[in-house]
Parts: sequence; structure tokens; C-alpha cells
Amino acid sequence: MTQLSHHLSSTTPAAVLPNALHHYLSAPITIEYLGQGSRNRHWRLSTADMTCIWREFGPTPPGANRNLERRVLAQLQGHTWVPELLLDLPEGLLFRASPGAQPLQIPLSGTQRSQLLSAVLTLWQQPIEAPAQDYPALIQHYASLADRLACPVTAALLDVAQHWNPQHFCLIHQDIHPGNLLLTDQGIQLIDWEYAVCGNPWIDAVALDRMLSLSPAEKRLLQGQLPRLAHADPWMQVSIWLTQLDQLWHQAQTAQLADSVI
Repeated sequence: MTQLSHHLSSTTPAAVLPNALHHYLSAPITIEYLGQGSRNRHWRLSTADMTCIWREFGPTPPGANRNLERRVLAQLQGHTWVPELLLDLPEGLLFRASPGAQPLQIPLSGTQRSQLLSAVLTLWQQPIEAPAQDYPALIQHYASLADRLACPVTAALLDVAQHWNPQHFCLIHQDIHPGNLLLTDQGIQLIDWEYAVCGNPWIDAVALDRMLSLSPAEKRLLQGQLPRLAHADPWMQVSIWLTQLDQLWHQAQTAQLADSVI
């Protein structure tokens, strides 16, 4: 999420917020615009009683699933590493702002690393009633948007993903990076769940390794819940795959945004 851009006057809430938020929050409401990610705008809303984060939905980016995000967030409520969802509206989601929350700066402390690994391991154990992610179809969707159906990267991505067994998939965040972490008074919190899916947990594991440079012991801890992959170095293989998928996603996102302007 892009950080602070500008502030809005508290006298202009009607121009920003849906009516349902006015009914839920007590007036007066102070509005602070925090910024925009790839598609969604974020606002801090403060009243005399509480401070909240309003995540206003923009157009759905490639690969995201708003309906599944809502279900996952509702299911995971009560875990300290998940933001507290206050209101689910067609226009967006309202979360309680965690006291002291701030963008997390890497490196993490030993305690914070343990909290994050524990959160992800717990996440993988959660039941999820959703179809397993069809990664070949997802890759082809990105490639179609980016006009890259016949490119070597697309072929390489498909070659790896077709060997993954969906029976070994589980609930994953699928977008773990420093921008989607917050440090609160209760510890680590994972935010932005729009890519959550029943998918390959190696994706979360490699994302953690990218961010934390996992120790051998930390890798062994995660591998206790990871499916076996037929590769001499699955950490390296999935890391290359994820880098290529990120590149293809950015190309698909750019093309989709360009088409929406035309």
C-alpha cells in the first residue's frame, strides 16, 4: 500500500464514503487519505470512539478474488495476525486500526520472525472450501492479457506448475511481502488478502525466504508442512517461478489498465 499522499478535510466525508459507513460510524468523522496500491485506495477514519481503515475497492486486478477474500477474512477473525474486519460492503472493507500499527521495516527481530512463521504455518492448517487454484489457467490468463501466450516465460511457468498436485494445496496468502505486513502492539499482522486462495504453500514459503533470508532451521520448520516437489532444489525452482510470474502479472496489470483507459 502506498503511504501517505494527502489529507482531506473532515467536512467532506460524503464525497468519499458510502452511506453505510456514515450509519455505522458516529459523526463527526475525520478522514485521512493514506494512498493507493495497484487498484485500491485506503483511508484512515477517526471518530470519538474508534479509528478504522477503509479499503475502497478499485477495479479487480488480475488474479484477485474479492469474494474469496471476504470469506477468508471472515473465517480467520480472532487471529491476532489478521486485521479485525468491522464491515463488509460492496464498495470495500472496513477494518479496525490496530494501535501503533505502522509499515514494518525489515529486518525483523527474532520474536517477530517466529510470529510470522507461526502465523503462516497456522494459516496453512485452516480448512478452506474453495476450488484448488488452477495455476496453468492463471498463467494463461495473465499471458493472454499481456499478449505473451507464446513467450518463453509463459512456457517455463506452465512447465513447472503442471507438475504441482492440487491435492496438496491449502489456504495461502499468496502475496506476502514487506508492504503487506504491519507491526502492531499484538505482534505481526498480515494485510491485503485479495490473492488468498487454496494454492501451493511453496509460494508463501518462498516469499518468506525472499523477505527474511530464512535460516536452514526455519526452512526445515516450513518444509514440515510443504508438499514434496520433484526438483533437487525446490526453493530455487519456486523462487525463479515466482519471479517470472510476478513479471507476467505486472505485464498483465499494465495491459489491463491501458485497456480500461481506451
